[in-house]
Amino acid sequence: MASVVAGVATGGIAAGPAAAERGDLVQLGVQLVNLNSRKCLTVTAAGLDDNAIVIQKDCTREAAARWRFVRAPATGLFLIENVNSGKCLGIVGGSLEDNGFAVQMACDGDPSRQWQVRRQGGTLLPVPAGPALLENAHSHRCLTIAGGSNAENGVAVQYACDTEASRRWELRLVAGPAPAERYRPSA
Repeated sequence: MASVVAGVATGGIAAGPAAAERGDLVQLGVQLVNLNSRKCLTVTAAGLDDNAIVIQKDCTREAAARWRFVRAPATGLFLIENVNSGKCLGIVGGSLEDNGFAVQMACDGDPSRQWQVRRQGGTLLPVPAGPALLENAHSHRCLTIAGGSNAENGVAVQYACDTEASRRWELRLVAGPAPAERYRPSA
Protein backbone atom coordinates (compact mmCIF):
# COMPACT_ATOMS: atom_id res chain seq x y z
CA MET A 1 0.00 0.00 0.00
CA ALA A 2 1.48 3.35 -1.07
CA SER A 3 1.20 6.30 1.23
CA VAL A 4 1.75 10.01 1.04
CA VAL A 5 5.24 10.71 2.31
CA ALA A 6 5.03 11.91 5.87
CA GLY A 7 7.09 14.54 7.57
CA VAL A 8 7.27 17.08 4.75
CA ALA A 9 7.87 20.38 6.49
CA THR A 10 8.29 23.86 5.09
CA GLY A 11 7.99 27.20 6.82
CA GLY A 12 6.79 25.68 10.09
CA ILE A 13 4.00 23.68 8.43
CA ALA A 14 4.28 19.95 8.94
CA ALA A 15 2.16 17.19 7.51
CA GLY A 16 2.55 13.81 9.13
CA PRO A 17 0.84 10.42 9.12
CA ALA A 18 -1.89 11.44 11.58
CA ALA A 19 -2.93 14.29 9.29
CA ALA A 20 -3.02 11.89 6.32
CA GLU A 21 -5.28 9.48 8.21
CA ARG A 22 -7.69 12.32 9.01
CA GLY A 23 -7.76 13.38 5.36
CA ASP A 24 -6.16 16.77 6.09
CA LEU A 25 -3.74 16.40 3.19
CA VAL A 26 -6.46 16.43 0.51
CA GLN A 27 -5.66 20.00 -0.48
CA LEU A 28 -1.96 19.94 0.24
CA GLY A 29 0.75 19.40 -2.29
CA VAL A 30 4.12 20.77 -3.25
CA GLN A 31 4.96 23.15 -5.99
CA LEU A 32 8.02 21.98 -7.89
CA VAL A 33 9.87 25.24 -8.54
CA ASN A 34 12.67 25.15 -11.12
CA LEU A 35 15.73 26.87 -9.64
CA ASN A 36 16.74 28.34 -12.99
CA SER A 37 13.42 29.89 -14.08
CA ARG A 38 11.62 30.16 -10.68
CA LYS A 39 8.54 28.77 -12.48
CA CYS A 40 6.43 25.80 -11.35
CA LEU A 41 6.00 22.40 -12.96
CA THR A 42 2.42 22.25 -14.27
CA VAL A 43 0.29 19.95 -16.41
CA THR A 44 -0.61 21.71 -19.70
CA ALA A 45 -4.11 23.24 -19.58
CA ALA A 46 -4.81 21.37 -16.31
CA GLY A 47 -5.23 18.25 -18.46
CA LEU A 48 -6.69 15.08 -17.03
CA ASP A 49 -5.63 12.58 -19.70
CA ASP A 50 -2.62 10.32 -20.03
CA ASN A 51 0.23 11.83 -22.05
CA ALA A 52 -0.66 15.44 -21.17
CA ILE A 53 2.61 17.37 -21.56
CA VAL A 54 4.20 18.87 -18.45
CA ILE A 55 5.48 22.44 -18.67
CA GLN A 56 6.65 25.31 -16.47
CA LYS A 57 4.41 28.28 -15.72
CA ASP A 58 4.29 31.11 -13.24
CA CYS A 59 3.51 29.58 -9.85
CA THR A 60 -0.13 29.58 -8.76
CA ARG A 61 -2.11 27.71 -6.12
CA GLU A 62 -4.05 25.81 -8.77
CA ALA A 63 -4.22 22.04 -8.34
CA ALA A 64 -2.53 21.41 -11.74
CA ALA A 65 0.61 23.07 -10.34
CA ARG A 66 0.71 20.97 -7.16
CA TRP A 67 2.18 17.50 -6.72
CA ARG A 68 2.30 14.79 -4.04
CA PHE A 69 5.21 12.42 -3.44
CA VAL A 70 3.90 8.90 -2.88
CA ARG A 71 6.11 5.90 -2.08
CA ALA A 72 5.98 3.09 -4.63
CA PRO A 73 5.57 0.05 -2.38
CA ALA A 74 7.61 -2.37 -4.51
CA THR A 75 10.68 -0.14 -4.89
CA GLY A 76 10.53 2.53 -2.18
CA LEU A 77 11.03 5.16 -4.88
CA PHE A 78 8.59 8.03 -5.39
CA LEU A 79 5.60 8.43 -7.64
CA ILE A 80 5.02 12.15 -8.21
CA GLU A 81 1.23 12.52 -8.40
CA ASN A 82 -0.52 15.61 -9.76
CA VAL A 83 -3.12 16.96 -7.29
CA ASN A 84 -5.52 17.91 -10.11
CA SER A 85 -5.51 14.77 -12.23
CA GLY A 86 -4.36 12.06 -9.85
CA LYS A 87 -1.92 10.98 -12.60
CA CYS A 88 1.82 10.55 -12.13
CA LEU A 89 4.81 12.27 -13.67
CA GLY A 90 6.57 10.05 -16.19
CA ILE A 91 8.65 10.08 -19.34
CA VAL A 92 6.77 9.46 -22.58
CA GLY A 93 7.26 5.97 -23.97
CA GLY A 94 9.72 5.11 -21.20
CA SER A 95 12.43 6.89 -23.21
CA LEU A 96 16.05 6.46 -22.15
CA GLU A 97 17.26 9.39 -24.25
CA ASP A 98 18.00 13.02 -23.41
CA ASN A 99 15.05 15.32 -24.14
CA GLY A 100 12.38 12.65 -23.59
CA PHE A 101 9.19 14.58 -22.82
CA ALA A 102 7.75 14.62 -19.31
CA VAL A 103 4.05 13.70 -19.29
CA GLN A 104 1.45 12.53 -16.84
CA MET A 105 0.37 8.89 -16.90
CA ALA A 106 -1.60 6.45 -14.78
CA CYS A 107 0.13 5.81 -11.47
CA ASP A 108 1.36 2.23 -11.71
CA GLY A 109 4.51 0.19 -11.26
CA ASP A 110 6.16 1.34 -14.51
CA PRO A 111 9.75 2.43 -13.72
CA SER A 112 9.44 5.46 -16.04
CA ARG A 113 6.95 6.88 -13.51
CA GLN A 114 9.21 6.39 -10.49
CA TRP A 115 11.70 8.95 -9.24
CA GLN A 116 14.63 9.30 -6.89
CA VAL A 117 15.23 12.56 -5.07
CA ARG A 118 18.93 13.47 -4.85
CA ARG A 119 21.12 16.29 -3.65
CA GLN A 120 23.49 17.86 -6.19
CA GLY A 121 26.37 15.64 -5.02
CA GLY A 122 24.31 12.52 -5.67
CA THR A 123 23.18 11.74 -2.12
CA LEU A 124 19.82 9.97 -2.16
CA LEU A 125 17.25 11.69 0.06
CA PRO A 126 14.82 9.57 2.12
CA VAL A 127 12.09 12.23 1.92
CA PRO A 128 11.44 14.92 -0.68
CA ALA A 129 13.45 18.03 0.09
CA GLY A 130 14.89 20.77 -2.01
CA PRO A 131 16.80 21.97 -3.76
CA ALA A 132 17.08 18.57 -5.34
CA LEU A 133 17.51 16.64 -8.56
CA LEU A 134 14.55 14.49 -9.61
CA GLU A 135 16.11 11.45 -11.26
CA ASN A 136 13.93 9.08 -13.30
CA ALA A 137 14.38 5.51 -12.05
CA HIS A 138 14.19 4.02 -15.55
CA SER A 139 16.42 6.36 -17.57
CA HIS A 140 18.62 7.71 -14.74
CA ARG A 141 18.20 11.14 -16.31
CA CYS A 142 16.97 14.21 -14.43
CA LEU A 143 13.86 16.30 -14.86
CA THR A 144 14.65 19.68 -16.41
CA ILE A 145 13.20 22.34 -18.71
CA ALA A 146 14.24 21.96 -22.36
CA GLY A 147 17.27 24.09 -23.15
CA GLY A 148 17.30 25.54 -19.63
CA SER A 149 14.55 27.91 -20.77
CA ASN A 150 13.10 30.62 -18.52
CA ALA A 151 10.08 31.02 -20.81
CA GLU A 152 6.47 30.58 -19.77
CA ASN A 153 5.25 27.20 -21.10
CA GLY A 154 8.81 25.83 -21.37
CA VAL A 155 8.54 22.05 -21.86
CA ALA A 156 9.73 19.64 -19.17
CA VAL A 157 12.07 16.89 -20.39
CA GLN A 158 14.70 14.56 -19.00
CA TYR A 159 18.39 15.21 -19.48
CA ALA A 160 21.72 14.02 -18.08
CA CYS A 161 22.01 14.86 -14.39
CA ASP A 162 24.62 17.59 -13.99
CA THR A 163 25.19 20.91 -12.22
CA GLU A 164 22.89 23.05 -14.40
CA ALA A 165 20.40 25.05 -12.30
CA SER A 166 17.58 24.00 -14.63
CA ARG A 167 17.97 20.40 -13.36
CA ARG A 168 17.34 21.40 -9.74
CA TRP A 169 13.96 21.81 -8.09
CA GLU A 170 12.74 23.41 -4.89
CA LEU A 171 9.77 21.80 -3.19
CA ARG A 172 7.36 24.36 -1.75
CA LEU A 173 4.50 23.05 0.43
CA VAL A 174 1.21 24.77 -0.41
CA ALA A 175 -2.48 24.33 0.25
CA GLY A 176 -5.28 25.40 -1.97
CA PRO A 177 -8.49 24.23 -3.54
CA ALA A 178 -8.33 20.71 -4.91
CA PRO A 179 -11.19 19.44 -7.04
CA ALA A 180 -12.87 17.08 -4.57
CA GLU A 181 -14.59 15.11 -7.32
CA ARG A 182 -11.17 14.27 -8.82
CA TYR A 183 -9.25 13.61 -5.63
CA ARG A 184 -8.31 9.96 -5.36
CA PRO A 185 -6.00 9.16 -2.51
CA SER A 186 -3.34 6.75 -3.63
CA ALA A 187 -4.04 3.18 -2.62
